[in-house]
Amino acid sequence: MQIKRRTLLGTAAAAAALPMPALAQGESAQVLKFVPQANLTSLDPIWTTAAVTAEHAYYVFDTLYAVDSQFKPHPQMAAGHTVSADGKTYTIKLRDGLFFHDGTPVRAADCAASLKRWAARDTFGITVATFVDAWVAKDDKTLEVRLKQPFPLLIDALAKPASSSPFIMPERLAKTDPATQITEMVGSGPYMFDPKEYVSGSRVVYHKFAKYSPRQEAPSWYSGGKVGHFERVEWHVIPDPATASAALQSGEIDWWELVLADLIPMLKQQKSVRIGIADPAGYMGVIRFNELFPPFNNPLMRQAVMHTVDQQEYMRAVTGNDTSAFRECHSFFPCGTPYGNPISPDPMAKANWDLAHKLVKQAGYKGEKIVILNPTDFPTIQPFGEITYANLKKLGLNVQLVETDWGTVVQRRGLKTPIDKGGWSIFHTWWTGDGIVNPAINPILRGQGGKGWFGWYKSAAMEALNGKWLLAKTDADRLAIVAAMQKLAFHDAPTVPLGLFYIHTAYRSSLAGKIDAPSAVPWGIHRV
Repeated sequence: MQIKRRTLLGTAAAAAALPMPALAQGESAQVLKFVPQANLTSLDPIWTTAAVTAEHAYYVFDTLYAVDSQFKPHPQMAAGHTVSADGKTYTIKLRDGLFFHDGTPVRAADCAASLKRWAARDTFGITVATFVDAWVAKDDKTLEVRLKQPFPLLIDALAKPASSSPFIMPERLAKTDPATQITEMVGSGPYMFDPKEYVSGSRVVYHKFAKYSPRQEAPSWYSGGKVGHFERVEWHVIPDPATASAALQSGEIDWWELVLADLIPMLKQQKSVRIGIADPAGYMGVIRFNELFPPFNNPLMRQAVMHTVDQQEYMRAVTGNDTSAFRECHSFFPCGTPYGNPISPDPMAKANWDLAHKLVKQAGYKGEKIVILNPTDFPTIQPFGEITYANLKKLGLNVQLVETDWGTVVQRRGLKTPIDKGGWSIFHTWWTGDGIVNPAINPILRGQGGKGWFGWYKSAAMEALNGKWLLAKTDADRLAIVAAMQKLAFHDAPTVPLGLFYIHTAYRSSLAGKIDAPSAVPWGIHRV
């Protein structure tokens, strides 16, 4: 595995000799040139959970509330809110000076429609929807959320970070069917998307929104003052890590979001480059199964795959054998957080091939074809698919590794069709730690079926436990409920956790003010 990857990368000298991307020469105080983690193929942040789409959305859209680095929610588009004495009505006032990129003012009706669409699609949103009686625009500046029963986590839900956040868009767009992608990008965020310069697989361009009125508080993660210092931000899609590295060193680009571990030692030697951690919360690698069709509609088959997993193997492959850059994590929540604890006995304490073979036999596997989707242009995901493919071959399964670009994986994983009609069996990805930190927002173990995350794990028992967690009175009660959820998740195995790892980011030393958020946000950063 490592020999293959290192061969592709070559030496530093070879990297410098590779063809350079066609970018403007020299650093500019007005232009930020950024290499995102992957190609941007899906623009709608409600339709997909792709992290690169969420990053795009934070440029274009804003949210009523947003969390700081301590996961504490703060008003963002909202000026504040009040709660009725019975806890069943939240009245949210919009702050002054909010405009969409088409020049129209942001209204409560836009917020109501946006939240209704989000609540039909997002993991936490679907839970919120069970408590909401109505999203009501009392007037242009007043949103009223009427609940069927008290739900103390409402503001936390409206401040939900990471993928599929409750972004606000114009009512005319928000009325689009949640299962249909929106392609017109009109938000009220600090930057405007330029559709004329958008070329999937090559470039995305954003322009500073002159009418954006940032909050006065200091920025922290997704909250506070989102001050854009660059008039123009260019995303340059450079799938080849060596080419991106050479471009960063020469000043052809300013910021490379996710740096391949093999290249860190070389970049650390460059005085013109700074190295940081892309997400302080870390990334949880996962295997995700499609449970709609054989063979992974059978939990015994999913368990069999789980028992082939040696997290060390996956983590070493994605971090270049840097043991300081990962930790084993036999949990559906990030280790080091309150719920990130393995159950006892630990079913992933070590790979158990004898048990894996036994489970395949018990499942009555009939040789059904298994298709693993694997992105060739996503170095922090690609090794996962290669390892799982080798493991399933060793297990004697009929498996095919379909290698495409990440954009194709994102599109294809949404298909609910059989294998012979373009469907899939397994894909791999990672979740930022902040995106799976508690049961309400954690899609890798929630059992929401067709309304849930790709793979469509359905479990009434899991959802009942989540309901108990939402209404639990004490931390001890919540911990006990999460332990039961994890026990059920390891039995049903809708997902297999592969470990927690950390990815480096790199940027020119001429930049300052970068916000250490889980996503590469554009506010705060400026040229010095």
